[in-house]
Amino acid sequence: MYINERDQINYHGFLRALREMHKVSQETVSIGICTVSGMNRFENGNRIAEKLMRDRLTARLGISGEKYEDYLQRKEYIRWQHRLRIVKAIEKRDLPVAKEELDAYEALQGLNVLNKQFVETMRFIILSLEDAPKDALLDCITKAIKFTVPNVKKALDGKHLLADQEINLILEQTRLLPPKRVVRDETMWRISEYEKLIAYMENSHWETLQKAKVYPKVVYYICQLLLQREMTEGEIRRGLELCYRAIELLRDSRRLYYFIELTEMRHTFATRLLSYEVTQTERHELEEMLAENDTWEKVLKDLYMEYEVPLYMSNFCYLYYETECHDMAEVVEIRRNMFGLSRVKISEGVCTDRTILRFEREGMNPSIEMIRRLFERLGLCAEYRRAQILTTDVKALILYNEDLYRAVNDDNFEMAFKHVEILKSVINTELPYNKQEMKRIENYLLNKSKRISQEMFASNIIDSLECTVDLLALLREGEKFFTRSELTCIHDLAFDMRTNATEVCLRIMEEFCNEKRSDKMESRISMREWLIGRWYRKVGDEGRYKESCILSNAILKECLEHYRMLNLWDNVYNSIWNYQQENQRYDVSIVNKGMKMCIALSQIIKEYNVAAFFQAKMQEL
Repeated sequence: MYINERDQINYHGFLRALREMHKVSQETVSIGICTVSGMNRFENGNRIAEKLMRDRLTARLGISGEKYEDYLQRKEYIRWQHRLRIVKAIEKRDLPVAKEELDAYEALQGLNVLNKQFVETMRFIILSLEDAPKDALLDCITKAIKFTVPNVKKALDGKHLLADQEINLILEQTRLLPPKRVVRDETMWRISEYEKLIAYMENSHWETLQKAKVYPKVVYYICQLLLQREMTEGEIRRGLELCYRAIELLRDSRRLYYFIELTEMRHTFATRLLSYEVTQTERHELEEMLAENDTWEKVLKDLYMEYEVPLYMSNFCYLYYETECHDMAEVVEIRRNMFGLSRVKISEGVCTDRTILRFEREGMNPSIEMIRRLFERLGLCAEYRRAQILTTDVKALILYNEDLYRAVNDDNFEMAFKHVEILKSVINTELPYNKQEMKRIENYLLNKSKRISQEMFASNIIDSLECTVDLLALLREGEKFFTRSELTCIHDLAFDMRTNATEVCLRIMEEFCNEKRSDKMESRISMREWLIGRWYRKVGDEGRYKESCILSNAILKECLEHYRMLNLWDNVYNSIWNYQQENQRYDVSIVNKGMKMCIALSQIIKEYNVAAFFQAKMQEL
């Protein structure tokens, strides 16, 4: 039983709804990571699952944690920062620091199986980078897997569910395992083992983004083995098909995991297939695909080399970046100051002001009810893991994250409005954060489709923002904390019209975009990637060309390092424009090269309207 009706919206309600939608038992989801009784307590809200547990349970049910914000208790937040330091040290190849941090993490008290698996996984990556013997690597990866997957065969047969990180560990183990019996063709045996992972993912409930993190890597390993042998026509076609599927998955999710490697492999498979007897139609399709493939490959390689980012994937730390985590106590203190509330005022009817002081300073562990009431007074959702809308209706989240996003991106306004109406009918719009997001999206669509005036657009944005934060809070000095939806409203007020709030919103955008790279900012890469684009364009329009170029180049490199391709074309175009303005000259060759890059990058992410825009620009030259 839920404690009350509102609790049905919390993470535990979502977890249960997700499991029931997929018609799987608690045991199927929880085996290896917690007991069935523990899973039952998580679903009923009798116990809060820690972040790693939340991530793993929902990942096994096919939902990536990347689209969620997490509010963590102080102790858990410190552990999150510790994990991030380990991951970053490994990515930078600073192995002495990585080992020191890993040893310190392993020595922490009360590590559960997921934390222990994290430790062994990081140790495996470090050993790999040190070129450790194969036996040592196999022992390490096997130990990591056994923490949560007691029987790999049963898991792959569907006896229990697996997350993307677990599939990745099994992949690495398979790469190192010797055949268990005498086989005539070891290469084909290993390929058949990899194919089991492909089959598992294709039959799973995983969403596109989650699948994109490991599916391309499995395809890469399969194709690597295929290309080492004399292939039959059927094997060439299979390799080509797998490359196509993986590349399309990456394009749909706008990620770059193994993208360069797969385009190179697809080129090889297509070229070899052309040496066989194929129909004229197929030959034409293959030649077209080769031309497109080669353009994408060259453009991305040029970008990687220009920004000194490694061309090829060399470890799987990207699977362990945990985004959008916040310290609950820190958030409460920052928002309290934003709202101009004393500890005495905010504690009224909830607790004592001394309790608030201990919470903010020492990170004491408060009750769920205390957190809920404090957050609601600060215009925040007290949910400890949330998307931009809060609901247990899994289909509504899919509609919001995928269908609505696609309709908005394609300027399909009628379809987008239909999706909004469906969402409004199935989610609780009395909750301020849901009301804010629905108002914001509807207002954006009305403005984009030119159905309202700019004055009404501005008024609606302020109305949306004030669902959770008063405009006066923006004016107060000091540090500020905003949710994704609030930042989007502030973005619109800053750039899309002139109001009394424009200047302060511009200052907030400037602070956000110019803040030095830190753990916190890197974890908010999805917001940073988008928001910073409007800021550097404004800076360039004001004649601050060098500053604008520095900003766009910095975020472009950051996106490449995080394997993101969403706004790469925008950053490239800004660099071209600023180069011309800074040097006060128009270089046709540079402009042509840049335009071609923008066309290719926008085609990769299927932004065909953007590609058409640049094609028209090139014709004007």
